[in-house]
Amino acid sequence: NDLHGDLDCDFIISTAGNYHFALLEALQGRPDLSFEGLQTILQRDYGLKVCWSTSPPVAVDQVANEQLQVKNIIMHGKPALAMGPGGLMTTLTTRGFISDSTPFLRNKGNALLIRAEKAHKIFDICDLGRVDIRVVTPNNDLEPGSFGNFSGTIFNVANQNNYGCDATTLFDSIFSQDISTIDMSAFANPTNIAAVQQVFTTANQIKWVASSRIMHRDIPYALCFDEADAGVIFYHQATYLKETLATTMNCQLDVIPLPGTEANPMGNRFGTLHIAKILGHTGKVKTAQRVMYDFFVGSPIWTQILMDNDLVDPSPN
Repeated sequence: NDLHGDLDCDFIISTAGNYHFALLEALQGRPDLSFEGLQTILQRDYGLKVCWSTSPPVAVDQVANEQLQVKNIIMHGKPALAMGPGGLMTTLTTRGFISDSTPFLRNKGNALLIRAEKAHKIFDICDLGRVDIRVVTPNNDLEPGSFGNFSGTIFNVANQNNYGCDATTLFDSIFSQDISTIDMSAFANPTNIAAVQQVFTTANQIKWVASSRIMHRDIPYALCFDEADAGVIFYHQATYLKETLATTMNCQLDVIPLPGTEANPMGNRFGTLHIAKILGHTGKVKTAQRVMYDFFVGSPIWTQILMDNDLVDPSPN
């Protein structure tokens, strides 16, 4: 089956997707907090239908073109809010799409997400260098930012902590894989799933597996389908995936926190997302912009949602 069509929304959010589970609670509500959700509030008070896109940050093109196409579905309209990293905000400002931005979310750095059956072999970052441990990362060409974050964390955590391995040796043991030694002929017939999965067995001595496009989907799937043993991912995603996939896929994963704090990273990397109002909106959309913006930069409900999802509110107390 195929699906074609146009989607018209009154209020659009363009956002990074790595915290989608917390965003979903803000938009659809938290009954335990007596919060009905921003979707309901904007529909009831302003008659606005809310849509949001969480593909890899495309806010610049999305704002400029006033549409977003996902396969055969086209969402029309200029986003009212953009949420993403500081670099994206700099570009939006340079292009004249926003006037300023405010931090609204901070993560707790990165962690190791591993197959639970490998917990007896993986205790810290240096164990990623074991010959029998396969490491999965974001695609180095298609997601260079995420790849740089997680591969850099591997090197820097090993380099700045006394785990007993050389950071350069560890890094090279993972990312200097000679692909010519791996028999990938099974990929010519991807419908033969059993043969494709055989490519990832230890018989082929695969060390590094790169995701296809969306790292927070592909990294856990590689672990669950026994294509890899360990990966580095945001801590808040690791804890979410461990709990969620145990229920939805009967996939048993473990989380190994990495050292560091924002004040003293110790090789780990900590990130902040910002929120900005897109210029040019009027009337009810502009009013609703302020309502939603104020929620994300000052609501105690949002602070609680962040805490419950292993995230941090960066606003001053």
